Amino acid sequence: MAVVRAAGGVVWRRASSGPRIALIHRPRHGDWSLPKGKLDDGESWEGAALREVEEETGCVARISSFAGATSYFARRAPKIVLYWHMELVEEGEIDAGDEVDEVAWLAPAEALARLVHEGERRIVARASPPDAPARPLERRGPAAAEAAVARAELLRRILALGPRGEAAGLGPALDLLDRGEELADRGDAPGAGALVRAARRLAILSLEEPELSLRARALREEARQLAPWRRRAIRKVLAGERPSPEAVYVAAELRDEEAGAPGSGVPLAAVLAVAAAVAAGVALAAGALGAAGAGAAAGVVSGAAAGFIAARAGRRS
Repeated sequence: MAVVRAAGGVVWRRASSGPRIALIHRPRHGDWSLPKGKLDDGESWEGAALREVEEETGCVARISSFAGATSYFARRAPKIVLYWHMELVEEGEIDAGDEVDEVAWLAPAEALARLVHEGERRIVARASPPDAPARPLERRGPAAAEAAVARAELLRRILALGPRGEAAGLGPALDLLDRGEELADRGDAPGAGALVRAARRLAILSLEEPELSLRARALREEARQLAPWRRRAIRKVLAGERPSPEAVYVAAELRDEEAGAPGSGVPLAAVLAVAAAVAAGVALAAGALGAAGAGAAAGVVSGAAAGFIAARAGRRS
């Protein structure tokens, strides 16, 4: 499913009482949000962000750094929005027709109180003015560093998306990374690691050749270090020259299960049933993943993997 690409900005203005963020009021939706909009044909992400900010706030701004990303379903299509921190250069008149009727410059805490979309609230909650010193990543611990690396990988792929790019799983993966970073900042390294691994698995669904086959090859090699039944199951799932994204997802799930729960086991027959279902072309409902949200995304797998999860649950009960 092709993704809707959009970009926006967290625009900062200096004031004697402290830094302010620009929010726009959208009368059609009856809400306050960060300025954003869809990319035009041939337009860069950054170019779209600057244009949308100028149209919806009347402000000319300059980009200072990347702020974050959100994802959601809009009219049954996945939508990914990238935001940049921006510094105000010049204020002007709104040029957004009837889409925007007011701009408010608010302190970050006030902006959080008005924003209704959870993804934008997370971006503002983590935001710092462009001239504020950055918090060293090493002080946040290895779990936060792992999440940051995974986020960089996802953003590299999102920035490379064309207008018809395949983005299955990328949006929910970003949501999981947000929650993983929150857990890392609270000191829950195991929980953060589990969410980062889940995010990377979801991102597999958007892989295309040759990267998909390379990922499958790497999983076959990694399987050498796993329990014998997992090694056999992964090889069975990844049989063939060009495995599907769903098959690679299930193989990664099998690998990560051993990392998350060493010593656990599932009857081989259940895993081979998963492999047979994958081979039969059972597709992962990527759209349902996006609609379900990040909270459910960590545990949602293909119809094929459902047999594996059910078998595991039965063994533990």
